[in-house]
Amino acid sequence: MPFRCALLSAAILVPLASAAGDPGIRPRASGSDYATHETSGGVTIAASAIAPEQVRKLFATDLNSGGYLVVEIAVYPEKEVDLSAGDFLLRSGSETLRPVSGGAIASILQEKNAPRRGNARDVTVYPSATIGYESGGYDPVTGRRTRGVYTGAGVGVAVGDPQPSGPASTDHDRFAMQQELENKALPESQTSQPVAGYLYFPKPSGKGKNASYELTWYGAAGQVKLRLPAPTK
Repeated sequence: MPFRCALLSAAILVPLASAAGDPGIRPRASGSDYATHETSGGVTIAASAIAPEQVRKLFATDLNSGGYLVVEIAVYPEKEVDLSAGDFLLRSGSETLRPVSGGAIASILQEKNAPRRGNARDVTVYPSATIGYESGGYDPVTGRRTRGVYTGAGVGVAVGDPQPSGPASTDHDRFAMQQELENKALPESQTSQPVAGYLYFPKPSGKGKNASYELTWYGAAGQVKLRLPAPTK
């Protein structure tokens, strides 16, 4: 199953009740405490890919079965920086991947667990995008900045083998998953203080014990590239 319904009430509702501040997690003491870190333009970006077994302990939402790679990101700025998940890209071989929001993941996992007719084929939704970068401007309606990595297309659809009908998930399940993922995500805000959180990438298709990824942050002052080791299994 894409997520564990029995754990959603017990493991998520209590944190939701006590989450009064910004999303994210406590950053480690320094960037050197992560698997990789680089400094450029007065900003240190640090990251570690989280092993599947640890993901099971950290999240009630079943991100492993859902097909997501979880990366812990920490930012240590010497001056104020404007953070957005859309400013990060992950490369694995010829694949270029961008983070998926907690709301999108929750909707996809709910759809995967929706009831199906016995003769219906299993439909898998996956991100598919044209990658580019937009460097300036603000939305005249919302006033929010438009800088960041963008995509030209939305999603792809793959049709698999017929599947038996399964248990239905509810809107409450989707909301609980979304809140858990968003509460632990890397904060998207202006900050001059160290912050940390998780980004959720579609799991790369490439395999190999010595595989590694290239994580890039497109900051206002320039790019920071990190060689990110793949998580151990």
